[in-house]
Amino acid sequence: MKAQTGSRRYSERIISELTSIGYEFRKVGVRKLEFSFRGKPIGGILSQKVTSSLHRTNDHPIHALTPEVAPSNADIVTVLDLIPFIESKQFITSEYNKRAYNLMFKNVFGAQNFIVPSGTIKKDLINLTSIEEERIKVVYMSIDHSKFYFDPTNPFPDNGKIHLVTVGDFNPRKRYDLLYEEVSKNRDLELYHIGPVNSWSERAARLSELAKEKGNIFIMGQKDDATLRRYLSNADLFVYISDAEGFGFPPIEAMACGTNVVLNDLPIFQETVGNMGFLSKVENFGDTINRALKNKKGREELRTYSMKFSSDRELKDLLSIYGTIGTQ
Repeated sequence: MKAQTGSRRYSERIISELTSIGYEFRKVGVRKLEFSFRGKPIGGILSQKVTSSLHRTNDHPIHALTPEVAPSNADIVTVLDLIPFIESKQFITSEYNKRAYNLMFKNVFGAQNFIVPSGTIKKDLINLTSIEEERIKVVYMSIDHSKFYFDPTNPFPDNGKIHLVTVGDFNPRKRYDLLYEEVSKNRDLELYHIGPVNSWSERAARLSELAKEKGNIFIMGQKDDATLRRYLSNADLFVYISDAEGFGFPPIEAMACGTNVVLNDLPIFQETVGNMGFLSKVENFGDTINRALKNKKGREELRTYSMKFSSDRELKDLLSIYGTIGTQ
């Protein structure tokens, strides 16, 4: 089963938020066609660019919710992450990759404004392009607090183990191989991995074999919102060892459910989670898990912090940017 990409979740959320307040706009949908080739996704960027070229509009402001769908006359372009360019050795491994990612940004540089989900991505965009700092606006993304809140229904077995949960697909940058290895060192721990395969079938198969070998790793597949909420709410810790993120929804969603988080010490998590989570270098991850178990923050404290990433705040920031179009 394929789950929504982060960009699609973002797009649908923004459309829903604007609709909820009666903001008048015209939606232009662009279809993404992607398939798996040798266990890796291919074709998505090209299909979006081709499809978007079939739509033209002169109604302003024009907000492209991802670079792939930006028309040449876009006023605002949202850039959710620059991972393919920051991690180019992993993602730009062929001439096809190079052309596809260059195509992604072909039409965006004339936009008045760029929206990014963090100051970290803003710095990356400035470093990688010639876009002036004042054209880049930080609008922190939001999570759906109607789906992520504490649920006391405990789905974990009553077996005396410490239950950890992680959420994500099998993209190599998530580094589940490292996480599985670290958890397997402590037989008091059990890790429950929730998330879809998406197009990473080959890597999913390898990690499935690794999980069976370790014995205390359980790959659960994709779950509905209610089930996911219960796992997040009742886990002893949420753990995430990803080595590159544009924003990172799962840790914030876990915090909204009142669960402490242990994360790879990335600049994005330093910015969005800070001292409300336990940040760790990969080589110290096991020790940090033990420290977090002994020094948990309160459920209500975590939930309150997660409200920093509310939809009301995101919408207010977005409308403020819309109001500047034509005045610059």
